[in-house]
This record gives sequence, C-alpha cells and structure tokens, in this order.
Amino acid sequence: MDAPPAPPRVRWGLPDVALAWVAGLVGAVVLGALAIGVLDVPDDDVGDDVGVLLATIVGQTAAVVAVLFAVARAKGRGSLRRDFGLTVRLGDAGWLAAGVGMQILLRLALWPIAHLAEGDDAQSVVELLEDAAGPGLVLFGVAVVVLAPLGEELLFRGALLRALLRRTTPAWAVFGSALVFALVHPLGDPGVGSVIVVPAILALGVLSGYLAVRSGDLSRSIMLHAGFNLLTVLALFAD
Repeated sequence: MDAPPAPPRVRWGLPDVALAWVAGLVGAVVLGALAIGVLDVPDDDVGDDVGVLLATIVGQTAAVVAVLFAVARAKGRGSLRRDFGLTVRLGDAGWLAAGVGMQILLRLALWPIAHLAEGDDAQSVVELLEDAAGPGLVLFGVAVVVLAPLGEELLFRGALLRALLRRTTPAWAVFGSALVFALVHPLGDPGVGSVIVVPAILALGVLSGYLAVRSGDLSRSIMLHAGFNLLTVLALFAD
C-alpha cells in the first residue's frame, strides 16, 4: 500500500506577516480615499467622518485576509484554516462574555491613568463616533465587533504568532505577538488618548495568544476579541 503523501512544507514566515500588515495599511488608505470621494467629505472633516472610518476598517481587513490567503496558497497548506487556524465555533461564544468582562476590569484598573489624561486634544475612535447615529453606527458596530477581530486575530495570532512559534518558545511567541499587536495600535493616532490603552491591548493580546496556542486555532481568541470590542459598541448605542 502506498504511503500517504507528505503534507506541503510551510514556507511563509515573518516577511509575509509584514507584507500582510503593510497591505492592510494600503487597503485602509485606498478604500478610505474612495469613501472621501464618493461621500464628498470636506478636507476639514475627513478625520471625523464615520463613513471614512468605516471604509478604512473594511479596506484593512479585506487586504489582510486577501494577502494571507494568497500566502497560504503559494507557500503553505492552501487555506486560512490550515495555515493560520481561522475558524469560528458557536460553542466558543462564551468567550464573548469573557471579553466584555476583561475590558470592564481593565477599564477599572486603568481609570486613574485615563483620568489624568482628560483634557488631551487627541480624539479616539469612540470620541469621533459619539455623534453618529442610525445606519452609520450600526455598520460601525458590525465592523468593530466582527471585521476588526477577525482581521487582527488572523494577522497577529494566526500569522505572526505561528511564525514566532517556529523561532522561539510559546511563552515568548505569545508575548512578542501581543507586544507588536499593542504597539501598532497607536501608530495612526499617537496622542495620549491612544497610548494609555496600550497596556489593555497588550493584555488582550497575551490572553488571545494563550488561547490560540492552547486550542490550536483562532475561534476562542476571535470571540474574546469581539467581546472586548463589544463593550465599546454597546456604550455608543447607550449614549
């Protein structure tokens, strides 16, 4: 009896992760620019427009998914699930509640720092959307709770974490991927309001990475991340 064929050798690594991240930035800029043109947003309002912000999230997520899919087909096992663990199970929905609880605890822990930063001129995404309503707010909620966790977990816990696992121990791989995840968030808005949330994002990255390593896929980490973001969306709807 013939032996089963050997699985294809994985040839993707850190350069491909960097490529996917850059592609995400390009996708965000391109789709954001298209939204500015279609919506005829004045130059002075570009940074405050909900439609433009929504377009950047969609563009970034779509570009990351597309590049990593191409990488998996060209250099890996051929799919986002087999190469990067992309899967979502309804049985892991309890981690949504864990994500909500995690953000509540972190907000309480970081409240003294956030209180000291009050009065900073930098606007966060939440502040930009406080005046949004109707379909724009609903679409934003879907993007933040569904698209952003999927794209970011795929990139940081699916691709980056697995690439690091080939080079170092699981503990260092989890921490390294979480640190990169936390540090890239304030790049587009380096004000105090964005920098003070870095510890919370780092904590989310560490727990998400731990779940990804233990389970072997991204289902629990995506649910945790979605729950973490859900509290922000619920707060917007409550205002």
